[in-house]
Amino acid sequence: MTDILRGHYASDFRFRVLTGINRYIGITIPGSDICFSRISGIESTAESEEIAEGGRNNGPRLLSVPAKRHTPLILEKGVLPLNHWMSRLKPGMRLGTWLQIIVMDESGLPTARQFWIEDGTVTKWELSDLNAMGNSILIERMEILHDGINY
Repeated sequence: MTDILRGHYASDFRFRVLTGINRYIGITIPGSDICFSRISGIESTAESEEIAEGGRNNGPRLLSVPAKRHTPLILEKGVLPLNHWMSRLKPGMRLGTWLQIIVMDESGLPTARQFWIEDGTVTKWELSDLNAMGNSILIERMEILHDGINY
């Protein structure tokens, strides 16, 4: 039964991140594939406002309002010894590009689940602790505040 259900759900460990894509005209910049080990903050929420009306006794009326702020996208990857373009990104820098996250199936083919992040700004850059007594990989973590996620 578990094997039957497994074929219907997407795994959470196979994904691909592309940058420099304009989804309206479909142009991909060469070398735009980026490797990340973890991505979080892919979410969309609807905010609402309660308004009490006179004569309405069964409770307040809920009105949806435009989102005032989106959850930052958090990208994590191992640090490369090379001078990678991501190492030049600093907090406050605006990314003048698109970011596309594609969920892959078990055979490595793209699924229909794709997420587009438009025009973000780097708000935080962080490096994991340097520990001479440990044996873990050095992780680079970046938070990007964006204009919204399309899916």
